[in-house]
Amino acid sequence: MKKSLIILAAATMVFMAACKHEEVKPNENPTETTRAYVLNEGSWGGNDASLSLITPEGITNDWFAANNNRGLGDLAQDMIHYGSKLYVVLNGSNTMECIDPATGTSSKQIDLGNRNPRYMAAHEGKIYVSCYDKSVVRIDTASLEIEATCNLSGMQPEQLCVVGNKLYVCNSWQYDSNNQPEYDNTLSVVDLGTFAETGKITVVANPTRMKALDSHRLLVACVGNYADVPATTLVIDLDNNSQTPLSVAATNFDICDGTIYLYSTSYDANWNPTAVFYKVNATTLEATPILEEHVNSLSNAYGINIDPVTKNLYVCNSSWGVNGDVLIFSPEGKLLNKYEAGIYTSKVVF
Repeated sequence: MKKSLIILAAATMVFMAACKHEEVKPNENPTETTRAYVLNEGSWGGNDASLSLITPEGITNDWFAANNNRGLGDLAQDMIHYGSKLYVVLNGSNTMECIDPATGTSSKQIDLGNRNPRYMAAHEGKIYVSCYDKSVVRIDTASLEIEATCNLSGMQPEQLCVVGNKLYVCNSWQYDSNNQPEYDNTLSVVDLGTFAETGKITVVANPTRMKALDSHRLLVACVGNYADVPATTLVIDLDNNSQTPLSVAATNFDICDGTIYLYSTSYDANWNPTAVFYKVNATTLEATPILEEHVNSLSNAYGINIDPVTKNLYVCNSSWGVNGDVLIFSPEGKLLNKYEAGIYTSKVVF
């Protein structure tokens, strides 16, 4: 009897260890991309955020709504594919949707209170969500429950990423007591073990976008203050705390196999935009113009993502108040496809 109890206890411990984190089973050697998931932000207060699905057969719009008999919500801010689920945070609705990528059905809608969620990062079975209440929320992917909150000392946090055992968070801006914008110029450093802010890194004003460039460097896009501090994109070496600016400031970017893909948007006197695209060698930081012949059709660029398998470029182009487009380019810059998606198409994940 005692032996049976020991065996049962051991089996229970093994089962509990296996269930501690959501199991991640990536395809080690994919040869093609069969699905691309498109986030359509929707209009502020319009409750019209949506997801589109691109397959070899074409695009399916309102994919989430069709599979859940309800809309996605208000202002879809970010989406990631991690483990066996798609995760979408909705800034206006203050929710996170946990979605089966095969069927498009929601496994759970997580209420994030009045935090105004912004962006996500995933690491070791956890989802970290930056929120405009100046916090980062940690969600366990097995239980799909909020398990902890880390309060930050900076202004409204934007993108975040994990390098080693630390989480780095962009601190962007806020309104002062006179309802005028003021700008932060720091990144918060959060220890993942204690889930507490342990320090800050000073950068250029209004850092908003960030990704890990490799195991010891960050790529950070700082917007500046729209006056005497220009937009600047920095490579930060975490080993020696050095900061090297790129020759071009990124409005948005993605990173794939040691290459940075970015676009930089500028405006004329009438606020007509122009987006210029580059690829940047992550070692030499040399920038090379790309997609030059397509500049006129990409003036309203709103997102850029690289398919990690095919290396195709997916550019979201979104004009004011109308459905956005997803344009797909080969690594050589040839236009392969163009699909109309939803309102304010902003991101593609694979």
